[in-house]
Amino acid sequence: MKFNLFFIATDTCYWLGCPMNDHNSYRKIYKIKKRTLDKPLALLVESFSWLEKNTDLTHEQIEFLKKYPNPFTILTDSLPVHHWMNYEDDEVMFENRDRYERIAFRVAHTPEQEKLLKKHGPLFLTSANESWEPEMYNKDDIFERFNYNIEKYKIEFIGTPKLDPNISPSDIFEFVWDTIEVKYLRKK
Repeated sequence: MKFNLFFIATDTCYWLGCPMNDHNSYRKIYKIKKRTLDKPLALLVESFSWLEKNTDLTHEQIEFLKKYPNPFTILTDSLPVHHWMNYEDDEVMFENRDRYERIAFRVAHTPEQEKLLKKHGPLFLTSANESWEPEMYNKDDIFERFNYNIEKYKIEFIGTPKLDPNISPSDIFEFVWDTIEVKYLRKK
């Protein structure tokens, strides 16, 4: 059985993701979450070296991120990702590509995530809940809420079955130009 949609345990809550190169699964995420296209998804990548090679982040900024003490999402630009999202043919078109002025990145932090990324490459992801509903921390709650979609779309679970609901969401920030000065969009 081929899985291209995943419920992924992270350092905060469960996320729903798909390979960056799977446009059909990308669309399914929006349907499952009842999410409007004006809200872009984040990208989970394999390492800090991936960020350094494929984004506008400087070496100094990467070093800052490696030492950052909390779960984080970093907003930055990525020419390779923009090229991918702006590519069009009869089967591939990101209808909301204009919403990705800056791209939100998360870096894998568990062996399960790293294994998934080695197999599929970068993953689009978003919290595993319907839009405007609370985040989910328990596999049983996800099964209860998304049972029909799990069966229909063959969504695979990756990671631990239960997360700590007391963990704060990730800090979301971007750097000011090429400095390590941080501009927070969300801080716990």
